[in-house]
Amino acid sequence: MFRLLALSCIFFLAMAFSCQDHNIPDPPVTNCKRVDGTQRAFDCEFEFVKAEFYNLDGTKKDIYATVTPSNPNFDIVEPAYASFVYNQRVNVYYEEFPATVTIRRIAPSPTGSNQYILRKNIWTMSPTDPTEGFSDFSYGAPIVDPAPVTIDIPVGGTYTYEVSYGIGGYYEDKPRYLDYKLPGPDLYLFVESVETAKKLKQAPYNYTLYRDLAEGKLLLRPTIIPARCTGLCYLPPKLLSGHV
Repeated sequence: MFRLLALSCIFFLAMAFSCQDHNIPDPPVTNCKRVDGTQRAFDCEFEFVKAEFYNLDGTKKDIYATVTPSNPNFDIVEPAYASFVYNQRVNVYYEEFPATVTIRRIAPSPTGSNQYILRKNIWTMSPTDPTEGFSDFSYGAPIVDPAPVTIDIPVGGTYTYEVSYGIGGYYEDKPRYLDYKLPGPDLYLFVESVETAKKLKQAPYNYTLYRDLAEGKLLLRPTIIPARCTGLCYLPPKLLSGHV
């Protein structure tokens, strides 16, 4: 009798454990997401505070636009008619726009590395576009990584650097102005960890987009305000490269 009761207890205990929910842990919740909306495998280390675009007046910086994560839109005013034109024969323009950029560390490095690549000139057709372009004036030449920089600051600390953001594309010749076309409506600045990016490019992650590799990114949405022609509207002959 006692043996039967013991076996019955063991049976019911086994049934009870088998009916319990087996909790499968969710993927780790990180402080940033990938382009497809899923969680990034590692915390993003940085956030962009601002990018201040400026013109130089001698040695003084004349800031004409401040871009922040909540305000990506800004205007670029062409200083003179056709001043951005790079090659008149194929209606191509190119110009570089200096800016002072500030980033803030929001998480420690998961690899312990303090080497980073400060990327620029990446564009997409929208923030969720599954493709990326490189808007530097290279006509499809391979992207050469800039030299890494050392960023050794604690969480909460800020780092400031200078960048010259290149924008190039084609233009349409209108009666009294040039209509400059951007390579895409969404341009970016990135901070990328050398070591973390290596991990994310490999299995099991296999990340391919710069935006997914980035430890922080800043969306830029410039509008080029063209200068007006006030006299005879024609473009003087230009060399195959270089400005007028």
